[in-house]
Amino acid sequence: MNNNYNFYMETDVSAYIGKWIAICDNKIVSSGKDVKKVFKEAKEKYPKKRSLVTRVPDKETMIF
Repeated sequence: MNNNYNFYMETDVSAYIGKWIAICDNKIVSSGKDVKKVFKEAKEKYPKKRSLVTRVPDKETMIF
C-alpha cells in the first residue's frame, strides 16, 4: 500500500478535487463523490488487493 501512497503524493490529482479516489497498483482505479461506491468499485476490480482510498481536498484545503 505504501507504493499507492507514494503514487498519490507524486501524482497530479487536481482533476479529482473534492472527490474520493481509489488507488491500486499505482493507478487511480475509481473515483466519485460517494466513498462507499468508490471503495466497492475498487474492490470489485481488484478483489485480492488493498487499495488506498482517500479524498482529494478542495483547493482551499490543499497545502503546498
